[in-house]
Amino acid sequence: MDTFSENHFNLNVDLISLVLIPHIEASIRYKIKECITSVHQEYGCTISKRKAFLRCKRAFEIVYGNWDKSFASLPKYMAALQHFNPETIIEWKLERSPGIPEHIFRYVFWAFKPVIDDFVHCRPVISIDATHVYEKYDIKLLIVVAVDVNGGIFPPVFAICDNESQETWTLYLNHLKEHVVRQRSGICLISDRHGSILSSVQNLHAWQEPYFYHRYCVRHLKANFQKTHPNKDLHDLIWMAATDHQVCKFKNRMVLIRQEDK
Repeated sequence: MDTFSENHFNLNVDLISLVLIPHIEASIRYKIKECITSVHQEYGCTISKRKAFLRCKRAFEIVYGNWDKSFASLPKYMAALQHFNPETIIEWKLERSPGIPEHIFRYVFWAFKPVIDDFVHCRPVISIDATHVYEKYDIKLLIVVAVDVNGGIFPPVFAICDNESQETWTLYLNHLKEHVVRQRSGICLISDRHGSILSSVQNLHAWQEPYFYHRYCVRHLKANFQKTHPNKDLHDLIWMAATDHQVCKFKNRMVLIRQEDK
């Protein structure tokens, strides 16, 4: 084993990346402290966390490509999804700007055919939410979660968009209704009631009662409740009442809540 100091001129990005590449290929979630350990085992040198992060990032780009290449490959990836999963639904929203030859990405929605077919066997409850995809682009991943007859998680559709707005939620809900929900009605829609979601639901006739019932996400309800009521016993009772499956148990919890604090 050759030994280098951390600042040795030969211990550059490429040399460290070569050590990390096999580990990145084996696990996409290779940790920084594991990177430091691997370099130390190979060269007898302990590099800083920052250097380990930058070299790990470089090794990741060598194996999987960078953000720009990933976005450029997105149409090919979606085409491959449709090719190997016939009748998979994909919906795009792209824009053109003056002086820019390329299309600007705004939104892509996809739903696999087996999932569309099986949704009719799920319970009439769906939850929707968005999560951030951090790194170079602050894009959003829109998710729908349903529950099958065995109580298992069933993710029918996905979408990636450049921002969480009324426009993107309207697109998403329209595509969800058109391709997956279809003729089913009386479905309970659960969300954190984000302003963009509320505006979209209110403006879409197909998502209003009695076709659909829009309700709060229990987790967000409890989180909002905790901000104004510091009573730990109340927090537990609220959660138990909201997650009860029997009416009699729910009513008993509500009695206890009233006794705790009217």
